[in-house]
Amino acid sequence: MANIATKDKDSSDVSAQLELIKSDVAQLTTLLGQLTAQKKEEASARVRQTVSDLKNTASEQATYARVRAAETGDHVQQLAEEYYGQAEEAVRKQPVMAVGIAAGVGFLVGLMTSRRS
Repeated sequence: MANIATKDKDSSDVSAQLELIKSDVAQLTTLLGQLTAQKKEEASARVRQTVSDLKNTASEQATYARVRAAETGDHVQQLAEEYYGQAEEAVRKQPVMAVGIAAGVGFLVGLMTSRRS
């Protein structure tokens, strides 16, 4: 009878240990699910922040490009006005030479366009 009592005790110990293992596995599964959800949210937040940073950087770069384009346009306009003034002054100082140069350029353009036709 002692063997039967020992076997029953061993069976109940094994059953208790199995229940404890089942409980531990259930807890681990729950913790793993929570950890996965937390990591997913952290990764999602990092992605949102990176996208926001990229949008801000792109916006800043576009603003910088617009400002630089406006500055360059203003500079080109100033140069064109300056060169136009210089050309106008040269024509006023030497009108005969200016007419001669214009006639020569016109003649050359006429020759080039007549050969292509």
